[in-house]
Order: sequence, then C-alpha cells, then structure tokens
Amino acid sequence: MSLMEWNPFRELDYLSKDLGTFWERSPFRHFYGGVSPRIDVYQTAGEVVIKADLPGVSREDLNIYVDENSIRLSGQMRKDAEFKDEEVYRSERYYGTFSRSIALPAEIEPDKARAEYKDGILTITAPRAKPAQIKGKKLEIQ
Repeated sequence: MSLMEWNPFRELDYLSKDLGTFWERSPFRHFYGGVSPRIDVYQTAGEVVIKADLPGVSREDLNIYVDENSIRLSGQMRKDAEFKDEEVYRSERYYGTFSRSIALPAEIEPDKARAEYKDGILTITAPRAKPAQIKGKKLEIQ
C-alpha cells in the first residue's frame, strides 16, 4: 500500500470496531458501567433503519433522541421486585442504565423519524434527507 492509498480515518474505524468487539467479549465489561445495546444500522434508497436488541427494557424506561446525523439511545434495565441479591445463584444479565450514540450513514429528516418496540427489539426508521441545494455561487474572475 502506498502512502497515497493510506487513509488514517479508515484505520481508526477498523481500530474502533476491533476494540468494540474486544470490549463486548470481555468478562470485565459488567464492572465498568454496563453494556451498550447491540444494534444493526442499514440504509435503503429512501431511509435509514436502526434495530436495537433491548430485551427486558420497558417502553417507559427507554429514551430516544434523533438529529440529522445521529441517534442516541438511553434507558434502564430493572431487576424484578422478587430478585433478591442474597438468593442469587448466578447473575449474568446486566441491570442498570445504558446509553449509546449511533452515527448514521446518511443525513435523515428527524421530524419524520418513527420508532416501534416489539418483542424486545427497537426499530427506528427515518427517511433520508434530500440532498441539499448547493448554496455557493460562481465567482467572476476580475
């Protein structure tokens, strides 16, 4: 690979993905502030779609903030009332708050975004923004 082909931003993206995979598989992730929901992000010709696994989270404990370039999910996973720590034999599920910001692959129209939550899967769908008109002007050379 020549220096002209090297893209430091692509390398940082690869590193970020590798670190994310390492962190998700780490046995210590529960000790450092929780777990981010697993997501899929994809786009079609007209919209951007995000699907997030959020089993055990009620609608009331879920918050979504949308802007043109990103989506932020936050919420809380609560323990059942009958779940008492002194009676626990094994506890592998995460309880507590979570937050995740998701950069989108294209600009969206946040006012037209919609969310559906069914069977522990949150689906957010938003139409892609129309390409903006070029706001520049041609300069005449003097």
